[in-house]
Amino acid sequence: MPVGAVVAVLVVGVAASVYRWTWVSQKEHYLAPAATVTAWRWAKAYPANAVLAATAAACSVVVLALAAGSADSFTTDLVAVAAAVLATAFPIGMRLREVRLRLTRRASLQGAATLSAAGLVAVAAGIGTGRVAAGAVMAAFVPMLADGVAALLAPVERRLAGRYVSDATAKLRRVSPRVVAITGSWGKTSTKNHLADLLGGSFQTLASPASWNNMAGLARTVNEKLVPGTDVLVVEMGTYGPGEIRAMCSWIRPEIAVICEIGPMHLERMKSIDTIVAAKAEITETADQVVLWVENPNLAALAQRLGSGRKLWRVGQAGSPGLDVSVCEEGDAIEIFWGETRVGGAPLRGRVQAGNVACAVAAALALGVSTERIGAQLAALSSPPHRAVAIRSDRGVWVIDDTYNSNPAGAAAAVQRLRELATRRSVVVTPGMVELGSYQPGANREFAAAVAGVGAQLVVVGRINRKDLLQGYGSGALKVASRDAARAWVAANLAEGDVVLWENDLPPHYP
Repeated sequence: MPVGAVVAVLVVGVAASVYRWTWVSQKEHYLAPAATVTAWRWAKAYPANAVLAATAAACSVVVLALAAGSADSFTTDLVAVAAAVLATAFPIGMRLREVRLRLTRRASLQGAATLSAAGLVAVAAGIGTGRVAAGAVMAAFVPMLADGVAALLAPVERRLAGRYVSDATAKLRRVSPRVVAITGSWGKTSTKNHLADLLGGSFQTLASPASWNNMAGLARTVNEKLVPGTDVLVVEMGTYGPGEIRAMCSWIRPEIAVICEIGPMHLERMKSIDTIVAAKAEITETADQVVLWVENPNLAALAQRLGSGRKLWRVGQAGSPGLDVSVCEEGDAIEIFWGETRVGGAPLRGRVQAGNVACAVAAALALGVSTERIGAQLAALSSPPHRAVAIRSDRGVWVIDDTYNSNPAGAAAAVQRLRELATRRSVVVTPGMVELGSYQPGANREFAAAVAGVGAQLVVVGRINRKDLLQGYGSGALKVASRDAARAWVAANLAEGDVVLWENDLPPHYP
């Protein structure tokens, strides 16, 4: 086999793989070992992918052995080409038209470095054996190379981001707003938006946009959007592990810290609930006042550990002992109390989560907003987008959009909302919940059982949670390969008066 042809196949195959797995790394915020974990998910989801991955890996190793031995060049070249082709084809089912890398500076650096690493491995193998074909040894291991590069580049990226953080720190000193920082396993964006609504008319307020909740997003919020005269800056802080929130608080320094919920979101990364609690609790370390949703046992325990030395706002359901702010759900409305004082109430059920509203009210009280002002603002709270928002389509079908960052509590509330709206046929379309670690199978089975319990048709999208969803639901669930297929089925089968809940929407690098 001509050397030029072998080299061309290897270069094209590896370059295509590097592009694909750099895209996956970008989707996963360049966190190692996300690319390898994603490859493993696809191998588990499709038996054909497991065979393909194993064969590609075997060919990659065999070609090195052949090149180092006395095998003829044709056989070695043939196995090398096979290794490159198989590695490029993996994973089956990941639609190539959806693999669209955004060529940012970081993505370009990541891709170039991964390609260079693959090239170095190939050259070293070729020199070591005297056979060009030996370069195919890296073909099946590009996901691991991408993760290795991401880990090596992480300190570089932090250093590059330091300039933006320095600019943001200086701007915070100049403008000097009061800072409220909000975190939680879920509910932090909704709580942030509710607090910004409650502060309207009392303070000039800036809330960090969308989910700009990491170091880069918060620095960008301050540098691009904070203006002189801003009284209050409300930010949310997310984390994938210990130390991240502490690093953000080291320069943004919240006066008031809010933890609205704790649960198994990102348990896959953080391994234990205790680690999640510790990572979230970093937000309280420099705050003068702390708001905790103490209906969660982990946050009730944290409240005990925090002790004296700061103002602690315990928030929970009416009837729980020792609360500073309580929420009472009556029919379609919620009422908020500050001790014995009624702050206000509004017909908000179906649009908001009562606990998120109560935490926002506590933060507003901590800032000194009057109960009268808060009560007047409660009825005007906005509905966070993609969080169980119900709208009626042109065809008269009720659509509940709960596609953002699904979690067990939110999914249960969305099913209840479905039940409230259903008068005819009801449908739930979902790929299930992810990143829940050991909780994930059981959480998806429970969710599917709840769907069956309200008599809704379950439409399972993709493969990642299919087995557990089908087990929880029982017979009669529909299986579709993609969200587009689910959308087509809904359009063909639902009519005026029907209700469809879209629960979660995974990016295309999930099987």
